[in-house]
Amino acid sequence: MKSRFLVWIFILSGLVLACQRAEKNESQADTIDPKRLPISHDMPQLPKPYPYPEPLPDSVKQRQLAYSARTPEELIDMVLEALAKKDTTTLKNLMINEYEFRNWLWPEFPASLPIMNISPDFAWQNLLQNAEKGLRLALEKYGGKKFAYVSHRFLKGQDYYQTFVVHTQTRVTVADSLGRQREMKELGSFVEMNGRYKLMSYRDRD
Repeated sequence: MKSRFLVWIFILSGLVLACQRAEKNESQADTIDPKRLPISHDMPQLPKPYPYPEPLPDSVKQRQLAYSARTPEELIDMVLEALAKKDTTTLKNLMINEYEFRNWLWPEFPASLPIMNISPDFAWQNLLQNAEKGLRLALEKYGGKKFAYVSHRFLKGQDYYQTFVVHTQTRVTVADSLGRQREMKELGSFVEMNGRYKLMSYRDRD
């Protein structure tokens, strides 16, 4: 079990757990197609699965993430409002759920390849465990407090898959009622699918 856990840490740290890992400097070759990059940019490249025929079937193009937002800004506003209300149910709903992860995201991650021998159960439970820790941290720091959105950025840009995009390492600048600004690191990567946005998880490191 220990060796399996280490495989998870190294292979999935760039995406599924990117929002929980310490920041690292990294470089990418200009000739690499971003749509073919592996989950972790620090690991040898693995092919990204493309499980669907092209053009994409209507059933895939019409997928809608539950409790999703039209823009990153709208999603952040929803999170800030839920934090102010200490609304744990809404905060959990704004994150990728088990069905979406297993059926829509996981099949396109390189870690899902048979050679990796990582089950979706194992992947989901690790993601969920870290997300719950991150959510507790966010509630401890921001719960019951009102903050307004100022700006956001994704430190590691975008990671492209066949049917979705992951915007990695989110940083959000917010302001309190007196206009004092601070940076939030507790929101994990954002998933963009068919024009809608949702959190991958909550970042579990302070």
